[in-house]
Parts: sequence; structure tokens; C-alpha cells
Amino acid sequence: MVASTCSVNSEENSVKVFLWETKTTSESIEAGSPFWKRTILDPQLSLYIPALRAMGHDPHGCIYDVLRKPAQKPSAKGESPESYGRRCLDAIAADPARFFARGIVVRLQAESREAAADVWNTAGQMRDARRLNIWPRNPDSCMSWSRECEYLGVCAGLADIRDPLLFRFELANVEVDGTDDLTLLTQSAMRAYRSCPRKYQYRYVLRQRPLKKPETLATGSSVHEALDVYRRTGGDLEAAKAALVTEDLFIRAKEAAMLTGYAARWGQPTGIVAVEQTFRVPLINPETDAASRTYSLGGKVDAIVAVEAAGELMNPAALETTDSADLAPALEASVACEQIKTAFARLGTKDVEVRWSQAGKVWLIEVVRVADRTVLGRCTAELPTIEEALGRAVAYFSEEAR
Repeated sequence: MVASTCSVNSEENSVKVFLWETKTTSESIEAGSPFWKRTILDPQLSLYIPALRAMGHDPHGCIYDVLRKPAQKPSAKGESPESYGRRCLDAIAADPARFFARGIVVRLQAESREAAADVWNTAGQMRDARRLNIWPRNPDSCMSWSRECEYLGVCAGLADIRDPLLFRFELANVEVDGTDDLTLLTQSAMRAYRSCPRKYQYRYVLRQRPLKKPETLATGSSVHEALDVYRRTGGDLEAAKAALVTEDLFIRAKEAAMLTGYAARWGQPTGIVAVEQTFRVPLINPETDAASRTYSLGGKVDAIVAVEAAGELMNPAALETTDSADLAPALEASVACEQIKTAFARLGTKDVEVRWSQAGKVWLIEVVRVADRTVLGRCTAELPTIEEALGRAVAYFSEEAR
């Protein structure tokens, strides 16, 4: 969905919402860690929260949704992608709170004013750089998070920015709305300019992007695409896994483990007002309240959720066990139950629960309506474990839902 430039609605007509942004990281996401301290300064939130207000919403802050990437590496002893994915899932199951965290981040009035001044001043610098065609290099940004800048070879004279084996032409705003309008300032563009004006020139003025993304960026984009599908489908994990765009089978297995753990940790998404909504709003001078005649601000929010859903979204889903040795199977069982609930939601029944029992070697899985305990569906499976039986039930009920 695309929102064009829009004026501020009255408070009476505004919808009370939270912005919902998702990030992946390799660093600690424990409470009080530097990761959470940086959210106080995160310029993306400072841009997106006021943008929601200009789009007619009443934003109360942001639900910041973080997935930490497992540090496990594939074994050099002929390990399969499936086995590697299982090791990643085992690591997640041993301590889910280490890999998944959510927090509510707000912007105070003084913080918003200071952030608006930063954006206005950055826009002025970018305008002057384009007018004068001056793009200085910033050697202090050649390395970031132990990763070299994609344009380091070009700046060092070791590669050509026009080399088709290294770079390809892409429109300036391909991440947002696919346009080539340099008067639209995005957070990605401003971040690039603040990091290094020469990097901004290569990426946004010359429109040259690296053919290959670093693994850390590729995983972030792939998981982001998958979680977009997960939200759009009301929690369909298999559809989310199918949406992963990573081609490397081992990295893809790690990403699938992250999605499985995420689904088990948080359950089905709820209260969603919009997913992947783009916006374009005026750039306002914070001193005069006048709109810029050169630039407007644009971006794409991961999701917008109703304020009433925040409590449920912030609470982890309950698992069937607290024994760390059994958490991996419990994660799988929890995810399977969520998938079965999704299948019944497609049929118009949302408030259901899944229960099971065993007689001999046969598992009986039943889906029960919460309100009156009516059994809505049954599935039997002669399999060794409940995880396998639930997997069979997922396939059965999903087929019925079609």
C-alpha cells in the first residue's frame, strides 16, 4: 500500500497505533545493552513516528522487534544444511530470550525536535553537495562492524565503479517505492551520506550498487522479507520460510531456524493495521514550520499495529516445557500448533486451541473451539513423537483449509 503526501488529521479522527519495526543483529540484545541504548538515537524511528502522524495515525511509539543471529558456523566435516539448521535451532531453544527480544521505544518531544533539526541540517548538506558536486571520502567509515565498505576498492583505486562484474545500476529509491527521484530523502540515503558522502554519490547519484551483498546484510533482507509474509498471512510459517531469498543452503537453514524460533517465541501476529506501507511526507523546517521546496521525506514501515494489541505482542508465547533439553522439540510443537490455528483461521474460526493424546502408538490431535469446547477437527497419526504427529496434522488441516 502506498500513502502519498498527506496532511495531519485531527486527533479525534486519528487511529492510535504503534509502529512495528524488525531488526536482525549479531550483538547482544539483553536489556540495558548498547543495542537498546542506541534506539534512543535511532534516526529511522525519529523519522517514521512523525510520518505516521502525517499519515493520519496517532503514534504512541514503536514496538522494536529484534532477532539475534546464531553464531554457529557450518562444520567442515561434511555437515548437511539440515543438520546445521538443527544445531542453530538447538542453540535458540537453549535460551530463546538471548535470540528474540521486543521493546517499546518512544520519542519525547525534545528528542523529536532535535532529530528533526538533524534531518533538516543533513538535507541542507546533501543539497549543497549536489549543487557543488563535492563528495569527500570518509576513511573512518571504510570499516564498520568488522566489515569493509562495499566501495572501498573503488575509493582506493583498485576497482572501477562502472565494472559490471562488481556493480549494477539500480534506481535511487529501489528499497522504498522503486522511483528514481533524488528529491525524496529516505533514511537509507541520509545514513549513507552521514557515513560517507562519496558512498552516497556512488549509491544514489551514480546509482551503482554491489552485485553481492555481505552475508550480514543479506540475512537481514531475507529474514525481513520472510517476516513480511509471516505478518501478511497471519502467521503462516511455511509461507514465511518459502519467502526467504538467500540462495546459500547453509545460511538459508540458519534463517529458517530463526523463523521457527521466532514463531514459537511470539506466536501469531495480531492487531495489524498495515504491513510494508510506504509514505511520502513533507520535510519541515523545525524552526519555521515551513515545508522544504527541495526535498520530501519517504520510507517504508514494516508494520503498523493497533495500540490495543501491544500487550499481547510483547508477551512471549507459552511453551509446553521449561526443560532446556526439551526446548527444541517444544519449539517445533508450538510452531505446529500455531500453523494449525492459522489453517482454521482461514476457515473463519480464530479462537481455537490444539490438544493431543496418545493411545498405544497412535496420536490423536484435536482442534477445539475455546468458547464452547466444541471439537472442530481431528487427526490421527501413528508416529514416534508428538512433533512428527503435529507435523502430519499441519499438512492435513492445511489441505482441508484449501
